[in-house]
Amino acid sequence: MSYYDDLLTKIPKIKKILDNDNDSVIYHYTKPEKLLGIVSNGTLRFSNVLYLNDKAEVAYSYKLIINLIDETPDLNPDLFNKIKKHFEDKYKHIVDGSGELLNNLEYFTTSFSSENDNLTLWNNYAKGKSYTGYNIGFNKKKLIKEMGEKGFLPIYGSVIYDRAKQIKIIKNIFKKWNNLFEKALKMKRNNKVKLFDILFELVDVLNIVGIFFKTPQFKNEKEYRIVIVNAFGVKDSKPTKVVEKNGLFVPYIEYFFDKTSVSSVNIGPTFEENIFYTSTNRMLLNFGYENIEVNRSRIPLRY
Repeated sequence: MSYYDDLLTKIPKIKKILDNDNDSVIYHYTKPEKLLGIVSNGTLRFSNVLYLNDKAEVAYSYKLIINLIDETPDLNPDLFNKIKKHFEDKYKHIVDGSGELLNNLEYFTTSFSSENDNLTLWNNYAKGKSYTGYNIGFNKKKLIKEMGEKGFLPIYGSVIYDRAKQIKIIKNIFKKWNNLFEKALKMKRNNKVKLFDILFELVDVLNIVGIFFKTPQFKNEKEYRIVIVNAFGVKDSKPTKVVEKNGLFVPYIEYFFDKTSVSSVNIGPTFEENIFYTSTNRMLLNFGYENIEVNRSRIPLRY
């Protein structure tokens, strides 16, 4: 069990809330040219969560944590003033381009959906009548297991859109680590070391859990995320690359997956579904993907 997996087990019910540990398929929606790159190279791109497309989305959980610290009485100020400053700095870093980050841990993620034929997501990748989106289905258990075996420390689960549930989770975390801190204050030996460990453990937990929070307006996406934790610039850390996206330089980790974890490729709504279907099958054979199910969307197009 990894350090980060162990952290999640310390949060009441959080692992069960994020993931039910079943053998379901998760679907990565993408453009046709990106799909070609994924299957030809056998890679998924995990992007740094600080530099996702919508900075309001990235900063959402930071602001929620800051507000809840202010609204929650009886928290130890020695611990939570530091926690508040950490997330204020992260918020400023994203929104204002200022602020100093507390440590060198970075979090990389790629997005999936639990649905293989989601109109909201198809609309993000379609262009007019002749250009459609695709998604590639991965056997969730196989993908996560192989990532763990390759040392990528995957943290995974469904995105939580219910704000009341988000608040309940964060308050439970506050309560648990506040109690740990209060108990450590009463210890006579190794007091400073223990207090320091609790501070950084709480920072890690809140950072990780916050990645799985989004505003309710995105709930139709039914998003599922896999997160990789990486210590930048440290020996044995995963190498990062950088891609330019809409003028932004986004660090990412390239993950080489096993072909056996791919279960299907699904084609978005299109008027030319037959030729898209046959060309997709031929493309998959070209790169050694045999017995991969190819599906057409069942969503009707309107003229």
